[in-house]
Amino acid sequence: MSGPAKIDLLVVGGGLPGLAAVCCAARRGALAALAPTGFETPDEGSVCEPPSQLWRLLELHQYGFKFDSPPRHVSLFEGDAIATGEDMMRDGRALSRRDAALEHLWPAYSKDMARALEKRDGNFERLISANALLDDYFDDEALKTHLLSAYVAPFGLCGDEPGSAEALFAAGAPRRRSIDAATFGRALSKAGEAAGAEIMTARLQSLERIENRRWLARFESGREIRARTVMASSAAAVEPFGLRVATDGSALARRKGVSARVRLSFEKKPKAAAEWKRAVFHVAGDREAVRIARDAMIDGALAEAPPVAFEIDGKGITAQAYFCPSRLIENGEAREWTGQDRQVLGRAVAGVIEKRLGVKVEVSDVRVGPDIEAGLERRNFSIPAITAPAPSTDPVNAAAMLAWDLTGGDGGA
Repeated sequence: MSGPAKIDLLVVGGGLPGLAAVCCAARRGALAALAPTGFETPDEGSVCEPPSQLWRLLELHQYGFKFDSPPRHVSLFEGDAIATGEDMMRDGRALSRRDAALEHLWPAYSKDMARALEKRDGNFERLISANALLDDYFDDEALKTHLLSAYVAPFGLCGDEPGSAEALFAAGAPRRRSIDAATFGRALSKAGEAAGAEIMTARLQSLERIENRRWLARFESGREIRARTVMASSAAAVEPFGLRVATDGSALARRKGVSARVRLSFEKKPKAAAEWKRAVFHVAGDREAVRIARDAMIDGALAEAPPVAFEIDGKGITAQAYFCPSRLIENGEAREWTGQDRQVLGRAVAGVIEKRLGVKVEVSDVRVGPDIEAGLERRNFSIPAITAPAPSTDPVNAAAMLAWDLTGGDGGA
């Protein structure tokens, strides 16, 4: 469609979070458009099905999704493995083989996290650390490492940061089925178009505040749009582009680093793929190894054996390394990532995975950090920060709910 010169809401940053946000805004009657930056995460693998309110609002039932059981979190240690995420009672029985007390302690922990997530329980101090919370519940160091890897590390945190316990609350979230990410993305695109949202194909070129009231967005196609309100689909989609974001002050905001995506291939399928179907695997030696990786990230360096998370699909592995500095520091000088740096990271991730899976893997692609030749200069302080969803383990719903809050049912933002 040919979009209006003036709109109510511009969502900066595409991908699934951006699509969900622009869909919600349009459904509420706002004139809304989605502007890609080029730094979006590819829609690969699977994602959790949307919550019921988003499902109903966007009428997603009409797209006939195929659902899979939700993935489990599996930490691989030397000769050992810990799995959670099936069912709190079943997980408790499985964990009782490590310690009989865990049969009852694990369900109690899960229920406490669920209450904290719903903000109904005031027993948790806002600034308590994840390590302090875990030490209150468990003695098993491997289990505590597993929980840090699954819930805290994705935020670039090691667990000693004040407020990092908030990340653990997701352990009590209801289990939701999985949907193929690419299929979900196509459905959201159709839902957005049906609601009247404009999903731009040209990338955003610049964004500025004009007349202290509206935003002026320029695109590579030469088009310009004026927006009353601007939001980010996620901090990760807009910060590498140069924009600053404002969230609700969550302690989970990533401050020092970025996440890297590494794609690997193998000739012989790992046994773990058959043993643990529908799993997200985690590899970290112990809690100290996670802390070392966090400290290296802050210092602008990489840990020799970085903690990683990965999924196995078909003939490939998609891995995430959470503790990567946004800029590397060498001889006291900060510099951007180079192709050689990416190769070093890829080999380090491959080495960690090979050691645990016992199969040879080859690195096929590494994506990390910003590309300084694209978009605006990093951290453009000449314009105000734009609103972004609070850091979340469910970024799609977080972006959708922010768009819901920013737009009104009467067609104005």
